[in-house]
Amino acid sequence: MEVPFHMHSQVAHILSQETFAAERKCAWAVILGLEPTLDGNQYCILWGADLQKGVAGFGETPEKAIWAFEKAMNEKALA
Repeated sequence: MEVPFHMHSQVAHILSQETFAAERKCAWAVILGLEPTLDGNQYCILWGADLQKGVAGFGETPEKAIWAFEKAMNEKALA
């Protein structure tokens, strides 16, 4: 879902550093004690034996990998 243009500044405020830090503490990767590793030109967070059996998230930065992992974990939970 796209954020309407007139709400961009409000969304930016909501995603402030304080909120971001609080959300990051609740991320699955943090709870599970996983750390991003560099895999080629992207960071990877992997929970499990391998990519086929586990859950993974990739991103250009460690933070983006955490959020991709969070999304993958939530999708796995809903499946």
